[in-house]
Amino acid sequence: MFTRMRPLCEACLGLLLAGSGLDYALAQGSDATVDVVKVESVNARTVPTTLSPQQQAQAADAAVAEATATCAAQAQALNSAKSEKDIIRATCVDDKLAQCNANLQNLKRRQAALNDSIQNNDAGSRNHEFAVIGVLSQKFKMLQQAANQCVGQDLFDTGDTKVRQEVDLFAPDADPFVVPQVPAPPIPYIPPPVSGVS
Repeated sequence: MFTRMRPLCEACLGLLLAGSGLDYALAQGSDATVDVVKVESVNARTVPTTLSPQQQAQAADAAVAEATATCAAQAQALNSAKSEKDIIRATCVDDKLAQCNANLQNLKRRQAALNDSIQNNDAGSRNHEFAVIGVLSQKFKMLQQAANQCVGQDLFDTGDTKVRQEVDLFAPDADPFVVPQVPAPPIPYIPPPVSGVS
């Protein structure tokens, strides 16, 4: 009996699903909107193509200086962890410091290659080296965040703060530092209780 009803049940289930899809499509109507998300390429903000060779050299110098400061801060955090005898934190920071020093040497080699390509007027090599320097500088930012997580500094680093003031338009104009005179309250008179003796 159930084997004869199975095709009928499958047909009913198919009609139900098709009907619910049609109801959904009709409910959308003609005034449905579609959200469009703009997708940027990965290096759209970090590697502009309109920089002159001198600007690229200056940006590379700034990237090397920032990377050197990052490695120095991680070395200081490692010394602090060792002096406090915190083995877990010292191991974590030591790993990030080793990666930082290796990437710093790579960054300095890329900076030298960039300067050579600028002197040789090789635009293709210059743009390639500058793109690699941009990627390496992003790597340093990730290493700095990872080192902050090792130390626990990410709990305290809230990023750039913004102060926003709102002024109530209906606030009183009185000076809050002037204390107004408060009149003395009247002293209430309470009559004496009635005595039972006359």
